[in-house]
Amino acid sequence: MFDIYARSFLEATRFTPNTRPGSKAQERPEVTAQKRQRHLLLWQRRPYWA
Repeated sequence: MFDIYARSFLEATRFTPNTRPGSKAQERPEVTAQKRQRHLLLWQRRPYWA
């Protein structure tokens, strides 16, 4: 029983507001790569008035 309480306490206190990693650090690398590729394509295309 104590093991269950200890495990739930550790999960609850895993991150404090000061030590919580940012949302960018939690993203998966392949998702970040896909976003970069999408932005690159948008920046490389011609403007609509040309």
